[in-house]
Amino acid sequence: MSEVAGVDTEIKKQNSVCEQMRFSVSRTSLLNTLSRVSGVVERRNSIDVLACINIKAQHGSIKLMATDLDISMFASLAATVLTEGEVKISAHTLHDIVKKLPADLDVNFEVNNQGKLLMSCGNANFSLPNVVSSSFPALEEDNYKHDFILLNTDLIDLLTKTKFAVSLDDTRYNLNGIYLHTDEQFLYCVATDGHRLSCIKRPKPGNINGEFGVIIPRKTVMELLKILDDCNEIKVKLSDRKIKLTCGEYILISKLIDGTFPNYKAVIPASQDKHMIIESKKLSDVIDRVSVVVSDKVKSIKFSLQEKLLTLHSNSQECSDATESIEVDYNEAPIEIGFNSRYLLDVLSCIKNKCKFSLADGNSATIITDEDDSSVLYVVMPMRT
Repeated sequence: MSEVAGVDTEIKKQNSVCEQMRFSVSRTSLLNTLSRVSGVVERRNSIDVLACINIKAQHGSIKLMATDLDISMFASLAATVLTEGEVKISAHTLHDIVKKLPADLDVNFEVNNQGKLLMSCGNANFSLPNVVSSSFPALEEDNYKHDFILLNTDLIDLLTKTKFAVSLDDTRYNLNGIYLHTDEQFLYCVATDGHRLSCIKRPKPGNINGEFGVIIPRKTVMELLKILDDCNEIKVKLSDRKIKLTCGEYILISKLIDGTFPNYKAVIPASQDKHMIIESKKLSDVIDRVSVVVSDKVKSIKFSLQEKLLTLHSNSQECSDATESIEVDYNEAPIEIGFNSRYLLDVLSCIKNKCKFSLADGNSATIITDEDDSSVLYVVMPMRT
């Protein structure tokens, strides 16, 4: 049996009558923690307790826990505890209330004889029902095979430069997450939705033994990114079914996607003989301007490349159109190719300085790379315009 942020991660058995809990906590600290933990809780739940955040006051701190049965988040927060106890309160209601309280005051919590949670801050007072349940579900620990440490800067980089390419199509469940895997030399993060692909690698940390490949769900990635700035190092544990990440006072345990990620290396083009180099921000601004006239759900844009010049053109079903030209570093044969402008903007937002487009023809996938970071690669499929 293990402890997670001071909270026992096995299913909690409690009495239906709540103790007379009393504590006070900084509103700023509480809001910061709730903003990270409450995201795990779904807005709509058929099971009442899953809409709640579990708060346990003991030993000069409060322990918060939330789950959706696929992800469990645990956090610890310093507090002035007068009487120990435990309550389950609607996560989003509590978060919405704390957001609107004065920033520089403490929030006082107390459970009355009827089992309701009384909150006060300044002249504001609230009364919230305590959800009575004999247990609060939480993901149990697993038999972890891999145990290693990553710098938060590396993990943030790995996730933010790939997450936008994760598929939103739930029928392709094996593409609904980021593929974290290793080979002999590198640690990789890869995501694709079938129309674009993002791949980034970093030197394999020395404390990783052997090789592995797991798919981290999209929601887990988004919730994890909220807590990564809380520490410099992240402890990672992996099994075949779960991932556990410890970051400062936060711990996240999540199920992994049970599926096989496709052989993504097979779709990365090998022979691209045309190369264009341009400042990422400059190209992004032009794409944004030219695509603004397109009201369609998919905003297509056409690239017309010739020596030293790129012309971007877009048109919509309402007969609006836009054209803009920009100087580029290109000395190959003329080429025309269409793209989904959103896909290009997502890629360019991850590249600070110059980017390189490697093309073959108007019907083949394009590789986009960061001139300052050879470990990052993006593939975008063309589209008809």
